[in-house]
Amino acid sequence: MRIAICDDDLSLDKQLRQFIHETYRDIDMLIDIYNSGEQFLNKISSSKIIYDLVLLDIEMNEVSGLKVATELKKTFSNTHIVFITSHDEFALTGYEVSAFRFLVKPIQAPKLLEAIEAVKKQILDKRTIQVQDMDRQTILYVNDILYLEAQNKNVKIVLREQSLYDKNGIDFYTQCLVSDDFYRVHRSYLINFNYITFIEKLNVQMANGDLIPISRLRKKLFDEAFQSFVKRTAR
Repeated sequence: MRIAICDDDLSLDKQLRQFIHETYRDIDMLIDIYNSGEQFLNKISSSKIIYDLVLLDIEMNEVSGLKVATELKKTFSNTHIVFITSHDEFALTGYEVSAFRFLVKPIQAPKLLEAIEAVKKQILDKRTIQVQDMDRQTILYVNDILYLEAQNKNVKIVLREQSLYDKNGIDFYTQCLVSDDFYRVHRSYLINFNYITFIEKLNVQMANGDLIPISRLRKKLFDEAFQSFVKRTAR
C-alpha cells in the first residue's frame, strides 16, 4: 500500500509516518512525505507515482489541500483522499472532491487506523489475481482466498466453496500477497488473517473448518503479526 502525507507541519508528518510504520510492521507500507501542496503536485506530475491513500492537510499555505485534491482527482481518480483539518467546518468542502474521510487535529490513533483499514478493504475488495488452473485461466478476488497450500512446484488456492491450482509456487504468492493480510505460517501454507476462526497451540482453524499447522519456529512471529492485525482491525 502506498501512502502520501502532505502537510506543512513537518513534526506531524514524521509522527504520522512513524505511527503507521510501527502499526503495520507486518505489511509492506511505502510512505512519502510532502511539506507543501506545490511539492506534492510537482512530484506526481513528473513521476506519475500512484498513491492508494493521501493524508492531506486542507489548510496549507500557498497551495491549499482542496486545490491539491482537485488536481489529483483529474489524473488519479481512484486515489483515496483523507483530509486533515483543525476545523470541522472544512469537512463540507471535501465533498467537492469526493474525500474518503476527515481527520480532525489532534489526530486520534483509532480514527487514523479506521481510515487506513477502510481504504485497505476497498482496495482488497477490488484486487484480483489471474490463476492458471490446469488449462483454464481464472480471475480471482484476492479477498476471497482463505489460504494457499504448496503442492510440489504448484500451489492449491482454497476458497470457501472450491479449490483451484496454479503453476506459480507458494514463494511467488508470498511476495504477491505481502500487503494483503496474508501470513506464511508454515513453509507449505500461506493464510488469510481475515478467515481465522480460532488458534490452538500449533494449529489455526480457517472459516471453512480446515486446520492449518503453524511451524514451531514461526509461532512467535505469527503471534506478534496476528496481534498487530487484531489491534488494527478491531472495532
